[in-house]
Amino acid sequence: MTRSVTVYGFGSAFDDAKAARDVDLLIMHQGTDLASCQLAIACKRRLAESIERAHITMLSEAEEAHFGFIKTARAMRLGAIREDYFEGDLAALDAVLHNLGAP
Repeated sequence: MTRSVTVYGFGSAFDDAKAARDVDLLIMHQGTDLASCQLAIACKRRLAESIERAHITMLSEAEEAHFGFIKTARAMRLGAIREDYFEGDLAALDAVLHNLGAP
């Protein structure tokens, strides 16, 4: 099974990009095991390097289900980063974020 994370955007950068001062992202990882958490942390590091003023939250799928974060924050799915396609998926997500006008 290929590990992956799903990245969501929420907040002002996705509601009204002109007024946005930062970019709020959620990285949702599959489980709480070490490998899943390490992938999420690696994604967070790389996204923080490439997206100026990124504020990144990480939740496991179980935590997100418990809190209902995606619905409450009106987060939109931006894409997935698969462990086996890490660099390519990160590049694609970076392009999506820059095309949305993320600061």
